[in-house]
Amino acid sequence: MRGVDLLPPSNDYVFASLFGKKSHERVLVCLLNAILNGKPSIKSVKLEPTEYKKTSIDGKSIRLDIVATSDDGTILNVEIQCKCNGNIEDRASFYKARLRSDKLKEGEDYTSIPDIISIWICVEPETQRKGCCHEIVDMYKDNGIDPIEIASEKMRHFIIELTKLEATPKSFLNDMFTIWMQFIKDPETIPPEFLDIPEGKEAMDELTYMSSDPETRAVYDARVRELNDIYSGQTTRYKEGLEEGEKIGIEKSKEAFNNADFVI
Repeated sequence: MRGVDLLPPSNDYVFASLFGKKSHERVLVCLLNAILNGKPSIKSVKLEPTEYKKTSIDGKSIRLDIVATSDDGTILNVEIQCKCNGNIEDRASFYKARLRSDKLKEGEDYTSIPDIISIWICVEPETQRKGCCHEIVDMYKDNGIDPIEIASEKMRHFIIELTKLEATPKSFLNDMFTIWMQFIKDPETIPPEFLDIPEGKEAMDELTYMSSDPETRAVYDARVRELNDIYSGQTTRYKEGLEEGEKIGIEKSKEAFNNADFVI
């Protein structure tokens, strides 16, 4: 498209550059409205800092992809997840806790805590569910007397699995959601009418510019190498952990066998 090898918006650096810049707030608003589908309808956003430093010596610092506050005060965190680590629920819970930890001031009632919506767009499968978009809220479980029901929607969490987009019946998804997810998944395959949407054209123009800029490509390539190093390191440590666990298990089994009292 346009004679340029487009960078993938599914890369976290590219994604944050497209949707997390102050000059592209309306592109982010359009993406959010496509996902939230009017619940709530967002008119504007204010981008917020994405780095949360640790609050104790042994704490954990985090850097988020995109954080914004909407016109109604809702805090929105949008993450692109390049690899499946099997810990998305734990990470999302930790991120949401950090996001709301400093929002309640002294003397304020707990009802003053703003709503938080976290959206995780996943390049690889993350769940065993069949659909591509899942919303999670606090729920009351069935206790045998009361039915399953929503306890609170103060903290909503979306998991979007791009690999399941085509397999999900179109009747379950709105058109804007489908076209934005297809753009993030593979911008080369989006239909021409995407460019008739002002925000879609803005996103494509910016992606085309980024893709033709040598400095941006250099940063992208460096990020890809960094991610490959991180995930290959995790895989190596995982395999090493399994091997070490097997060795310990074998040694303990031998020890238990040698110390056992057998009755014949």
